[in-house]
Amino acid sequence: MSAPMRVAAIPVGPAGHDPDGLWREVEAGVAEAAAAGAGLAILPELTVLPYVAGEDPAHWRHLAEPQDGLTARRMGALARRHGIGLVFGLALSEHGEALPLNAALLAEADGSLVRIAAKRRLPPPLPGERFGEADHFRAGPLDAPAVRVKCPGGSLRIAALVCYDRRFPEAWDAASAGADLVAVLVAGPAPQDPPGFFTGELAGHARRCRVAAVAASRHGIEHGLGRPVRHDGDSLVVGPDGRVLAAWRPDAPSPVIGPVTGSLPDSDRPSLPAA
Repeated sequence: MSAPMRVAAIPVGPAGHDPDGLWREVEAGVAEAAAAGAGLAILPELTVLPYVAGEDPAHWRHLAEPQDGLTARRMGALARRHGIGLVFGLALSEHGEALPLNAALLAEADGSLVRIAAKRRLPPPLPGERFGEADHFRAGPLDAPAVRVKCPGGSLRIAALVCYDRRFPEAWDAASAGADLVAVLVAGPAPQDPPGFFTGELAGHARRCRVAAVAASRHGIEHGLGRPVRHDGDSLVVGPDGRVLAAWRPDAPSPVIGPVTGSLPDSDRPSLPAA
């Protein structure tokens, strides 16, 4: 069994009128996580973009970028500068496709980039709204398998789920196959969820699949679109037994860091209770 690796969830606040505001939060959070010994950090869905799912997509398609675009290159440089792996969200454009993917990319500690997931299940419009995510994005391909990421002090097999995909047990089954860690990238409202549901849902899936999970969520309320958009996710680290190892608190806005053990044989993974 390998020694635990410190993994960080970096929540960022709501997007504002200053497009560089989220970048400043990301850069500060990554620097703090690296200084605290984290070898891998998870960032929220569509990390440095406003949440525009309910808006007319014709006005927002310019935000999509290719895998070698400015955002990905900047994330790669940030990972290389701090010697830390980064999982981040991007509206990923691909040649010949009319709509982008809502993707999760990995920037390794050497700055190299790879797509590790794309949102497969696109939620419908919220009540009273004309548009939903299916108007902005195309569905991702089959659920992506785990990939091995080399981090300072070791390596982890990671898979990713993008926001709404976390609702589906079959998505967890696919993501957790062969993975030490499932990264969950989250943004946007979930008005139907009661308090505490996000944490319970994440912990339940992690325990059932016997895999660690790290969720990084946008927080707060965005007003940049002329109407409030609330982010309802949480940022936390959950062990393969479903225990919450670390969780973000609004009164302590720092990265959430917890231990994740890599290369754990199936025989050593926690088993489900008998009753």
